Amino acid sequence: MADTIHGSFREAAANHRDKVALRHRKDGRYVEMTYGELESWVDAVAARLVLFGVKKGDTVGVLSQNRPQWVIADLASLSLGAGVVPLYPTLPPSYLQYIINDSHMTVLVAGDALLLTSISTVMDETPDLAQTLLLDDAAIELGTAAFSSDPGSDLRSDPSRRAIAYPDVVGDDIATIVYTSGTTGAPKGVVLTHTNIVSNARALTDRYGICSDDSTVSYLPLSHMFERTCGYYTFLFAGATITYADQMTSVAKDVAAAHPTVLIAVPRVLEKAHAVARGKIEGHSKRKQALVRDAIHDLNERANLRYRGERVSPWLALKCVVYDRLVAKKFRDAAGGRLRIIVSGGASLDRQVAKVLFVVGFNVFEGYGMTEASPVIACSPVEAIRLGTVGTPLEGVEVKIGESDEILVRGPGVMRGYLGRPEETAEALDTDGWLHTGDQGVLDADGYLSITGRLKDLIVTSYGKNISPQPIEEGIARSKYVAQVMVCGDNRQYLVALVVPDSEAIVKYARDSVIPFDEYTALLRRDEIRELISGEIDRVNKAAPSYEQIRGFDILPEAFTLENGMLTPTLKPRRGRITMIHGDVIERLYASTDAGKRDGGDSA
Repeated sequence: MADTIHGSFREAAANHRDKVALRHRKDGRYVEMTYGELESWVDAVAARLVLFGVKKGDTVGVLSQNRPQWVIADLASLSLGAGVVPLYPTLPPSYLQYIINDSHMTVLVAGDALLLTSISTVMDETPDLAQTLLLDDAAIELGTAAFSSDPGSDLRSDPSRRAIAYPDVVGDDIATIVYTSGTTGAPKGVVLTHTNIVSNARALTDRYGICSDDSTVSYLPLSHMFERTCGYYTFLFAGATITYADQMTSVAKDVAAAHPTVLIAVPRVLEKAHAVARGKIEGHSKRKQALVRDAIHDLNERANLRYRGERVSPWLALKCVVYDRLVAKKFRDAAGGRLRIIVSGGASLDRQVAKVLFVVGFNVFEGYGMTEASPVIACSPVEAIRLGTVGTPLEGVEVKIGESDEILVRGPGVMRGYLGRPEETAEALDTDGWLHTGDQGVLDADGYLSITGRLKDLIVTSYGKNISPQPIEEGIARSKYVAQVMVCGDNRQYLVALVVPDSEAIVKYARDSVIPFDEYTALLRRDEIRELISGEIDRVNKAAPSYEQIRGFDILPEAFTLENGMLTPTLKPRRGRITMIHGDVIERLYASTDAGKRDGGDSA
């Protein structure tokens, strides 16, 4: 087996030349690319990169949405021994400029003309960037690619590609430099080798039996290592098929149309799907609602018995066969009807949501990782799911719990270090090779890992109480009226919360309750809505100690999104940026709220 990314791809291409590797929608229909066609494109673009002087050890940027051109540019650069620097399409010009200069990027490949325009605004401030390449949908369809020095070149008839001499690239060579989100300062470049990534992808293939019969839908940004390793390399190495979603909001439609066998997901997507399904059920007749409730109850009882290794009675087994056909199968059909695995990562999945998905027939496997580990550290084994944990370490990966319950990791996927930052590398990697993750967790007697918090996210109140905000936020977000929430309270006497409501649920509640309103933002300022959200927070407060209770909240009309920079690529809140943007709201909450009393304040 090859120990490089491009070598692993070429092995798959040799074995599956006529099989569909990639496909995406264009004008409402799927456009497909076989492994043979993909390899031909990789060779063509690699030849042109050589003409631009790209050589082993250089860095090449890729700026594109999830499309075949992302993969082509990536594999072509890796084949030449260049390190790939992925750039999020949503990054502002100032971030693009910083990353281009910090990585000494020489060539950049853009997936469409608009993205290329965003680079042009910083070209004068990026002296190392000598050339840009436009490889858009039109280029893929027509077999041409536009270069700033040679627009419209016909790559597939270019004789230079036939004479290309690929350098000797080995596993220890740099494959990519991935820049972190940079919410607490300038972004850091995580340096990963071919061995780092290939070892991670192959371990995932072995754990979940990924093969050429599998397919997936890719929608999380390829610039993030979760999607890149788990939703791209793992499938391509196995000869499987990847379908690209049109956009984040079309995932449900794309999954239903593409019929994937494996889905890589983040909790927010699964929890949103669960909320949508719950809303549809509530819109049915009382008779159908009762049928679904009874089905979930009995299917859950059967799952509990099986989980404990106890006998399932013939009567319960018979009822579950009927409920599976009448209820559970409809949920599975809505997801394309072929899903055998859902892997959830990036944050903890609500246990109730995980259980509902499990009882209706979805195999949901939670995982845990970070960019610095390429990224997967642990994930649930197929043969022994343990709900509430992120499973066991991948083969070859060691995990132990250090001081302050910090999770420490050692193994073939651990990064080489941070680019040009020896001091920060030394802080993250100790002399024994252990990666200090900054996450807190516990290992049980069977080696299953549970995540309990994050050291950097810990809220330390002015009374010295250490509080992990995630469990509180997850509890509030279980409400069907709440879409997102962020808890604040560092160096304060008590906690407050910023709440983003679920707009559809709020509007429906207002109409059902005959609450008059002209526009959504005005509706959020009404006392009835504030009382509704207050009641949802009270539900969580009742089960919490006094120092973990929310004593003030405000309702935000604008959601946390990738576009406004308030979400990470795996849809977790960027606490620093949210605090900066809504700093005045937070200050008003603390100015107007007494320690023992909640007052919502003005809406932002």
